[in-house]
Amino acid sequence: MDFSPEEQSRTVINSRIIEFPVGDVFDAYANPEKIVRWWGPQDFTLINESIDLREGGDWRFVLKGPDGKEYKNHQVFAKIERPTLFVVNHVTGPIYRGTVTFDDLGNRTRVTMYWTFDNPEFIAQNKEVISKGNEGNLDRLTEVVDGQR
Repeated sequence: MDFSPEEQSRTVINSRIIEFPVGDVFDAYANPEKIVRWWGPQDFTLINESIDLREGGDWRFVLKGPDGKEYKNHQVFAKIERPTLFVVNHVTGPIYRGTVTFDDLGNRTRVTMYWTFDNPEFIAQNKEVISKGNEGNLDRLTEVVDGQR
C-alpha cells in the first residue's frame, strides 16, 4: 500500500501469515456468521445489530466490555474484492479507514491490516493499544478459520 508520510503517521499496520488457503481466510472475514465470532477486543462481547456485507452495505454492532460498558459501532463496506481486498470506513468515533489485503501464498495467506485514522492525536495516544487489539483479532481469525472458534 502506498501512503503519504502524513498518512503513515496515522496508520497502524498488522500482518500475519495464516496457515490456510486465501479463500478460507477471506471467507472468515467476509461471512457475516463468521466475522462476529472473532472481531473486536479480547474479552469483549460483540452484539450484532445489522450487517449487510456487500460494497455500500453497512454493519452496526455493539462491543460490550467486561465492565458492562457498551460501545456502538458503525462501519460501511467501501470495497470488497474476493479474495484479495476488504475496505471499511468506520464512521463512528474514532473515525478510520480499514484496508485488509489477503495475499495468496499457496496453502497459506498473508493478511495485512492497515487502519488509517483521521485524528493524528488519537492515533499518537492509542497506536500500541490498537496494534495489540489487531493482533488479538488475527489470533481469533485464525481460530475461526481452523474451526476452533
